[in-house]
Amino acid sequence: MKNKVDEDIILVGAGLTGLTFCNFLRETDIKIAIFDVNPEEFYNTFDDNRHIVLSNTSKIILSNMGIWGELENYCTEIKNIHISKKHVFGNTIVSAKDENIESLGYQIPLKRLLNKLYQSIKLSKNIRVYSRSEVASVIQDDIINVKFIRNKKEETISSRALIFTSGSQLNIVKDLFQPKIQKDYKQNAIVCEVLTDLHDSITAFERFTDDGILGVIPRKKNSWTLIYSTNFKESGYINELSKSELKDYFQNLIGSKCGGIIDIKNLVSYPLKLNFYENFTNKNTCLLGDAAHTLHPIAGQSFNLSVRDCLEITKMIKQYSSKGNINFSHIFSDYENNRKKEVQRIVKFTDFLSTFVHGRNIVKNKFISLFLLAIDSNKTLRIDVIRYLLGVNFSDKLISDMKNK
Repeated sequence: MKNKVDEDIILVGAGLTGLTFCNFLRETDIKIAIFDVNPEEFYNTFDDNRHIVLSNTSKIILSNMGIWGELENYCTEIKNIHISKKHVFGNTIVSAKDENIESLGYQIPLKRLLNKLYQSIKLSKNIRVYSRSEVASVIQDDIINVKFIRNKKEETISSRALIFTSGSQLNIVKDLFQPKIQKDYKQNAIVCEVLTDLHDSITAFERFTDDGILGVIPRKKNSWTLIYSTNFKESGYINELSKSELKDYFQNLIGSKCGGIIDIKNLVSYPLKLNFYENFTNKNTCLLGDAAHTLHPIAGQSFNLSVRDCLEITKMIKQYSSKGNINFSHIFSDYENNRKKEVQRIVKFTDFLSTFVHGRNIVKNKFISLFLLAIDSNKTLRIDVIRYLLGVNFSDKLISDMKNK
């Protein structure tokens, strides 16, 4: 076992959350080693068609971080969200102008965001990236010793703190943290790109059907991201459809709101499950992002929640380091106390939405109809819904602190 401390923090996972965390601490005196299973060239050659939705709160945070300017040209603004249920009377539109904000959200290509986050830390003197590296084992003490495999060789590194930002190291995480809450929604997410004859929309659509939840979010020009979470039987049926049958199927679900469907591309499906650790810190170890909470995609909360997590924990690390005595056990304990309320409420919120709106129950449908009508006619209620979706209710102070620095 090594007694010498090599780094202040070892970070496991160089995905969106891990890179966001590092960007908050770049150009500080905090020494960080980040383990990445990918090769360095991955961030230049990464060619994934997926898009991700950032809330307006996340946009403000990334702007203050200094990386939003170059990303803005690739984004599509979402100024309105039209919410409805198929075969049920009543719908509503939540709008950015109700909350007097610039936008409800921004859809951006995943590869653009990932590349920018990576390039922004590449030249930081306090951050070392261990490419093609995977953690093999962890010995937790006042000094943490991590054994990892790089280029088929085993090495050891030590640190004062260890943070997991990816759920890929499941066996190691299980040994360090209490059992997590798991729920199988018995649903698959069907995700694809849809091309229509309607150009440059600023409105996203959320539609509850008898078999699932449909989200259609505008990209650039006449392109949209379609996400449909539905039961195994229906998703199996969809996966067997031909291209022309797919167009007819989704046109029937969407209606004419997005225009006529011209083409459907890059259709994939994946199972939907809730994974959530109620206690996401353990002394000088911590879980962030997907390692701490994997949510249903219905409200687009997962990464946006992680951005706010990263802002809070790095703010606290900076405060402690300025005093010259970093006690990560105290930092992580305080961080969990500060963040637990929001995390738990977002988990419960997305879990409720993902289960309640499914099915053909008459009483449930009447309730949804009344709720949509209530939102449409009550601006105060509509604003509360917007603030919940954007994380504004929990993040005003976080953003205020960041702006005042």
